[in-house]
Amino acid sequence: MRISTLNQYDQGIASIESAQTLLAQTQLTLSTGKKVNTPSDDPIAATQILQTTDAQSVNTQYASNQAVAKTLLTQTDSTLSQVTSVLQNVRTTLVSAGNGTLTTSNRSALAAQLQSQLGQLVGLANTQDAQGNYLFGGYQAASAPFSQTATGVTYSGDDGVRAIQVTASRQIPATVSGDQVFQRIRSGNGVFVTGAVQTNTGNGSIDTGQVTTPSALTGDQYSIQFTVAAGQTTYAVTDTTTGQPVAAPATSGNAYTSGSAIAFDGVKFTISGTPSNGDAFSVGPSQNQSIFTTLQQAITMLQAPSSGSSSSSGALGSLATSIQNVDQAMSQVSSVQAGVGTRENELTALNSVNTAADLQDTTTLSGLQSTDMAKAASNLAEQQTVLSAAEESFAKVQGNSLFNYIK
Repeated sequence: MRISTLNQYDQGIASIESAQTLLAQTQLTLSTGKKVNTPSDDPIAATQILQTTDAQSVNTQYASNQAVAKTLLTQTDSTLSQVTSVLQNVRTTLVSAGNGTLTTSNRSALAAQLQSQLGQLVGLANTQDAQGNYLFGGYQAASAPFSQTATGVTYSGDDGVRAIQVTASRQIPATVSGDQVFQRIRSGNGVFVTGAVQTNTGNGSIDTGQVTTPSALTGDQYSIQFTVAAGQTTYAVTDTTTGQPVAAPATSGNAYTSGSAIAFDGVKFTISGTPSNGDAFSVGPSQNQSIFTTLQQAITMLQAPSSGSSSSSGALGSLATSIQNVDQAMSQVSSVQAGVGTRENELTALNSVNTAADLQDTTTLSGLQSTDMAKAASNLAEQQTVLSAAEESFAKVQGNSLFNYIK
């Protein structure tokens, strides 16, 4: 078969170009460290690389979201711990105010101390995060949720909870509302609240009580009135909501014994001490009350001129009610903080899952696109040899001309 000179040239050039292309691809593989640099290098692997890269990018974003949520929850947790510490100090101050030997000056000093503690609580309730958003403002995070005035503290936030997407199927609440932490606190024992009438002159005191029969609860207001006559102390219970006397234990003339239980309509409590004639105690359903309102009421009571003994049941009853409400506030903060801690633990677990997924994606990408340096270096040497051979061969072919032999 005859092979034309032009055909020989074409074949030689094609061989050189093919060798140069392979050598260039190998050089690119070595320089980038990737064996798939364009989709045409390996279409199937390129598709898998794209899918894995996308998955890793999404996973990285979720990891970033988790970090933001964890920061917010950690700051919230820390702030709630400080709130609990202040409330414990408030309780100590209120207990001190129950000392029957306190003078008006002493009471004023304790009122000033409570005022300072109230300011501390408001400051904590207006805590801001690193971006300047208010932790406890709900969705109204751009402005301070709590404002303190001469008459009390008002809340201008809402009960919204800011959530952050931390996985494809999970949005985690990263904040709690100030309404939940500081406002929606059940008074008394959480079901009903007991108290002494402020005008009482005896030293009787009432405890927080307990529910004995939930189904018997009426949600009504009650008054326990004491009568002292001929050296005998008796009491009667009236349902002030209906205006009717309570038949059990009796409509009137119930003998009073200090510390003995009084029970009716599903509730039970004890009154201790020595009530005076005309003294009265109240029992009613619990209501939501702001911790700031509780403190402001205690401050007002301590600032008021004392018209009698500071150990009267009226004064002691007001303090006891305040202490009950502070206890409820601490219980509320503890419950909220437990929920925050649970979410922090969940984020820790999710971060571990994310880390494992990222490692798996990295391993998969390495297997799909990382260059085997030893093999690539061997290929490079081989391809350089092939290219050199092709160039030398082409040079010899170029010299094979009939005119070289005509003399």
